[in-house]
Amino acid sequence: MITPYLQWKDFDGRDQVFPLSKAEIVIGRKSDADVIVPASQHHVSRLHAKIVATDHGHHLSDLGSTYGTFVNDQRIDTHILRHGDRIAFGANDLEYQYLTREAVHFNSADTSQVIQRSLNDLNRVLPSPASDLENILCVLDFQYQWNQVFTPETGLEQILEAALKISGAERAFIMVRKGDEFGYAAGLDGRGRRLSESHFRTSQSVVRQAVATGKPVSMVEGIEGDFAAQASIVAMNLRAVASMPLYGIPTGGDSPQILGILYLDSTKAMHSLSGLDQRIINKLALDAGNVLERVEMIKSIELRKNLERDLALAEETQRSLLPHELPQMDGFVLRAYCGPTRYVGGDFYDFHVREQGELIGVLADVSGKGVAASLLSSMLLGCLQLLLRAGHALPQAVGRLNGFLHEKASGRFATMFLFSILPDGKGQFVSAGHNPAYWYRASKNEIEELQSNGLPVGAFDFAAFQAGDFSLDVGDVLVVYSDGLTEAENASREMFGEDRLKEVILEHAPHGAVQLDEAMLAAIRGFTRGHTQTDDITIVILQRV
Repeated sequence: MITPYLQWKDFDGRDQVFPLSKAEIVIGRKSDADVIVPASQHHVSRLHAKIVATDHGHHLSDLGSTYGTFVNDQRIDTHILRHGDRIAFGANDLEYQYLTREAVHFNSADTSQVIQRSLNDLNRVLPSPASDLENILCVLDFQYQWNQVFTPETGLEQILEAALKISGAERAFIMVRKGDEFGYAAGLDGRGRRLSESHFRTSQSVVRQAVATGKPVSMVEGIEGDFAAQASIVAMNLRAVASMPLYGIPTGGDSPQILGILYLDSTKAMHSLSGLDQRIINKLALDAGNVLERVEMIKSIELRKNLERDLALAEETQRSLLPHELPQMDGFVLRAYCGPTRYVGGDFYDFHVREQGELIGVLADVSGKGVAASLLSSMLLGCLQLLLRAGHALPQAVGRLNGFLHEKASGRFATMFLFSILPDGKGQFVSAGHNPAYWYRASKNEIEELQSNGLPVGAFDFAAFQAGDFSLDVGDVLVVYSDGLTEAENASREMFGEDRLKEVILEHAPHGAVQLDEAMLAAIRGFTRGHTQTDDITIVILQRV
């Protein structure tokens, strides 16, 4: 079976082929992309585009790049590729072609044959076959190891081994940035023995010059100029030293920076590098930069995993504070939903049934998002639960909570809608700076708004709160929500809005709280179509039946 592939010529005029054998191929300047565009192509984003295999062929999609993705000179957002399509990424000088016929098939055996044929060809044309081919083999061997098994340690040691073999140095170190300086990452000597951090000693003046100029410093047959008098060089009796910056795109960055240093030294002269040797050393430095870039990425992934683990624990803790089960009351149907923008958020809801059968409910929206808002909402929920379970009336409970929040979290506040309802449908509410709740009147098939009748909780120490009355008849529905629902946006930055919400309520409330709950969630998902939420979304629905 023919495998579709990308074909292009690199900057040296060599044909390159990439089989599209994976379900998804990412193209960009970042080192973990599947097709890596050279870092010199600054108009190409780190993750620029992707090609996805579907039942209908390969789909090319732009990943929100700054300078765009082009097929046959036309800028596209998404495009079904056809045989012969010409693809360009940004203002990149490279042009890629999508081909579905006469594909080249790659496997490990084929790769070995290609390398062997290349070495045989080089053996016939290079003037110094043994030395040059050994150097080329170092690079090919490293590339093979890079593609097969990657760990930071093996990658760095492979580079050091190749650099030592090509240069004839006695010691080699990879250094990485540690604060304002560069420190030990890996070391190897000419006999292949690992050099630990206790063996780490370098000429800092040579390293500093390489960092300052961004260019290699190389003295292979004697130390020149002011460097000869440097104390570290004299103390180590060095006769040759080299320092080469290793470039890569750091995590969160958008352009190449010096991520590390390849350092070589020797107490005897190192090899005088031929032009080919110099090119191979430069290639090794490029690969070393890619390794360090990947090391940074791995560290970033590990940190993110740890953070995600902590956030998942925080989410579990916050959800444990929400009711595990909604109260079951004769004559009422209760539904509730809470969806934070991140793992945790500042919204919460809670319910409590008092001895006389009175249902107390609350929906609150704490200012801010994320962990800080979550901590504050958890604290408020705990305090409010104590106040309501102690029998305080709604206005008094909110008043005491206001004083507590104003004292303990100056500058932070929460909007809040509390309600109480008796078995006969008579109820009261306190809306502390909250958006209107909607009371669907079944007998009139209309919506009445329960407007805010107080200031946000915690905003002012002098705030006073009062209760308003409402009464649910059979078929009536109370809808309380946080403003994350009506302010949810689609890809065009249009908000869901109150009018759409009212339309959903008028259409589905006559069919009951369960159908209304499902319809509201379906409507918001259909409207946003996966667009990232800008705020937590929380909903409480109460129907009298």
